[in-house]
Amino acid sequence: MYMMDLNLRQFEEALQSGVDTVILPIGMVEAHGPHCSLGTDVLIPREFLRRINERINEKVMIGAEVAYGHSWALQSFGGTIDVSAEAFSNYVFEIGKEFYRQGFENIVLFNGHGGNIAALNIIAEKLADLGMTVLTLNWWIDYRDTIKTITPEPGHAGEDETSLVLAISESLAETDGVGNHEITISPKLKYKNFGKEIFPDGYLGNAGTATADKGEKLYEALVPLMLQDMEEMWNVKKN
Repeated sequence: MYMMDLNLRQFEEALQSGVDTVILPIGMVEAHGPHCSLGTDVLIPREFLRRINERINEKVMIGAEVAYGHSWALQSFGGTIDVSAEAFSNYVFEIGKEFYRQGFENIVLFNGHGGNIAALNIIAEKLADLGMTVLTLNWWIDYRDTIKTITPEPGHAGEDETSLVLAISESLAETDGVGNHEITISPKLKYKNFGKEIFPDGYLGNAGTATADKGEKLYEALVPLMLQDMEEMWNVKKN
């Protein structure tokens, strides 16, 4: 169920009925090459959760999206709205803490953006220290082996992300003229304007081979894996 759709009575009834898990969608508004929507990292989690909600809507509450995150590597590109790691970390932790105060025992940090990962790892530990069970999902990392069986050349706005966007709506990605970009600089390095070199046109991977059909196959393959991870969260034994 979607928290934004509930009134106070419905929200309280959901808690009383035993809903103890909240999913927090977390994304980013940033450049995704010349071809993908700036909202790619918000739109993909939104679609995954729409499908998840169809299957387990009585067991989870889906919170409002956190649409802005941390994107140091892409901050020099137009359309990237970068929030400092400190501000982002504090904000998301406060949201999680409020859900815990409201009575939620479990939280899924459903992340769509790589630049958020370091902060979310810290947030997860802090929320766990409060008493919550925390599941952090970074779909493009957690399920990479499966992803590569469908889109062998993934990356930032690459074959996988672009396909997932096309499956939502072909109006959200224009793939004519885009090709394949690979990393030629070690990601272990950091220096000013690093992102402009590692992402020469704001993307990595073979976006030119993306299709809506591949995107649909990715959604169909990954949603069951996400549900399995949630089942593991619910079955974990707390000390």
